[in-house]
Amino acid sequence: MHRLPVKLDGIERRKYTTGLLHIAAGFFLIIISGMYYPPGATSAAKWLPILYGVAFVSLVYGFFRKKLDPPARFNHWVRLLQFLTFSVLCISLVSVAPGIQLAPLALWAIVILFLMFTERKIFHDTDLRVETGGIYVPGYLGSHTIPWVAIENFVLRPDYLTIIRTNKKYVQLELLKDISEDEIQQINAYCREQIEVGTIAGDAHR
Repeated sequence: MHRLPVKLDGIERRKYTTGLLHIAAGFFLIIISGMYYPPGATSAAKWLPILYGVAFVSLVYGFFRKKLDPPARFNHWVRLLQFLTFSVLCISLVSVAPGIQLAPLALWAIVILFLMFTERKIFHDTDLRVETGGIYVPGYLGSHTIPWVAIENFVLRPDYLTIIRTNKKYVQLELLKDISEDEIQQINAYCREQIEVGTIAGDAHR
């Protein structure tokens, strides 16, 4: 199996948006702290330190992630902290707040849960894999494997790779790291062999 880190379309924009959403979550926690737990409220002493603490972590990480955590190793954990905070807060207020006031909390919890999975694709799971069963292509919402029988050609260059399907549609992705000429030739040769095997298998089933 061969792994090739590839650049997904719009990935830099999504990385920038990730920081903004951390900042938005932090500010929203500060706003709802004043809405649901005004100074003097009996429950304020219990919840305000937690809400302000998570808000502080979210703001600092949002503003300084590139400096503090370039590989985004802690992005998932910050998102998990935000999700748990919004979820637990929403559940704790069910008996005392009207549903319309809880809707923003529930919506934020759902959005952050969605971000936990899509942002993992942005920062970590962007490897295209060349396997015996086909070519695994990463994506934001879901990844998929193109079987060899559905591939007409595979061309790997130092900067790009191109997958041409038998239906003439193609996938082209930019590589995120340099690879040697020997490795390029080795992967291209392996793919040609697999495509030939897939072609023979496809003809046999017709």
